[in-house]
Amino acid sequence: MPSDNAAKLIKDMLSANAMTPEQLLELRREFGADMKISMSEADALFQLDALDTKPADWADYFTLVLTTHLVHQGQPEGHINEAMASWLIARIDHDRVVETETELRLLLNVLKVAEAPGERLEAYALKQVKEAVMTGRGYVGHSKLTPGVIGKAEIELLRRVFYSAGSAGGMGITKLEAEEIFALNEATSGKDNDPEWQRFFVGAIANHLMMVAAPATPSKEELLRREDWLNSEKSLKGSWASLGFKDVLNAFAEVFGRKSSDAPRSFVMDDAAHKDAVQITETEASWLVNAIRKDGQIDANERALLDFIREECPEIDAGLRPLLDAA
Repeated sequence: MPSDNAAKLIKDMLSANAMTPEQLLELRREFGADMKISMSEADALFQLDALDTKPADWADYFTLVLTTHLVHQGQPEGHINEAMASWLIARIDHDRVVETETELRLLLNVLKVAEAPGERLEAYALKQVKEAVMTGRGYVGHSKLTPGVIGKAEIELLRRVFYSAGSAGGMGITKLEAEEIFALNEATSGKDNDPEWQRFFVGAIANHLMMVAAPATPSKEELLRREDWLNSEKSLKGSWASLGFKDVLNAFAEVFGRKSSDAPRSFVMDDAAHKDAVQITETEASWLVNAIRKDGQIDANERALLDFIREECPEIDAGLRPLLDAA
């Protein structure tokens, strides 16, 4: 529960429908006194986000504090469970879309920071892109987009969602994501999309088919076990201990437009793993054939994808050959 001082401060700001820089500073002191954000304090932050007038640095504070509440205060740390995902979606969803910049920033930041954000939260973020593309609704669509066309804003949002650190380990495009990308391509085929869309489409689908499989998201129980081990005296404290999971993921930070200022320390892949990753298997070939033939035609982006596979993949299942020949 907020302290008496914080409760009075919140009441005053809600009554005035405004927040001054001095009030934000006082709020930060009140909420930061115990170094934790309670559920009632988190709810209060969402109420304050609806104020008409707020200081310029409100968005940074709102995003940081609520990301900490969701990602770092849970057990295990970094794991977003169904209850937490439901709580967040219930507060940022307005008739199926996110309407404010601060709420969109929070959603994307949680996806980026969380080790295991969960499929539900990622699927919700993907829906924001689809709504923006198809209808222009939601914050990302405000005065920026032409409904039914994929522009630079949507592509950037797609990159941030698909290549976030938590999303499937941040380096591999999942089947869910690949299917959503195909759905977007089919819905906007023949439209005046940004030229970068074809590059994104080819790169993302090739990533799904030909890249090293992303590590499976650990279960809650496994994350708790690792957390206990790391906090115990049994865990090694040598120099190699600083080489974490994200260091490996950063090896792919520049893949298909994703950028990172943190250079990876090392990444080693043996020949067998590389060969297994880049080949198109029977299962992958069948999935790709069905995805491309779903609408009964091969468009320019799909043809570019097939050209890329033909040129770059050393081992292709025979089931894909007829489609390659047709393209």
